[in-house]
Amino acid sequence: MANSLIANLSTASASSASLQQKALTDAVVFHLAIAVHFYIRELAELQGIKNLSSINSVDDLSAVLKQLDRSSSEVSELANLLHTADTWLNQLVRYYKQLFHSPERPKERKAFGLENRIDVVELTEVEDATLFNLTREHLSQWLDNFRALIARQREIGAEY
Repeated sequence: MANSLIANLSTASASSASLQQKALTDAVVFHLAIAVHFYIRELAELQGIKNLSSINSVDDLSAVLKQLDRSSSEVSELANLLHTADTWLNQLVRYYKQLFHSPERPKERKAFGLENRIDVVELTEVEDATLFNLTREHLSQWLDNFRALIARQREIGAEY
């Protein structure tokens, strides 16, 4: 499905290109994120984990494997990709989470001002919450990288 959506990105009409491309881009991200989710569950099933519905992320699977005193090179590779900045999986998950992140409610101002008070200002760096501009090339690269990862991991798994 993601491949079809990526192909449609290049054929978006000029009049509604911006909105249509955004919708298609978000749909590709959604489908890729769901594919990753089910691949993680597939890995959990291969490890003999019974309660697959409790596995919703790489970190969940890592935690369950740690409790069972098991390890998996496939899960380790996914965890490494997820937690390394600017990898395709890290970018995909960040973009996906941002899509479904509700905007924060504006803080209400009190009717009465606090006189003779100094406002506290947060000086720590806040992670940039804006979504980066995804292109068709980004999405194609993510899909290709995911397909290559699955093929490689399944091939290695079949050997054992």
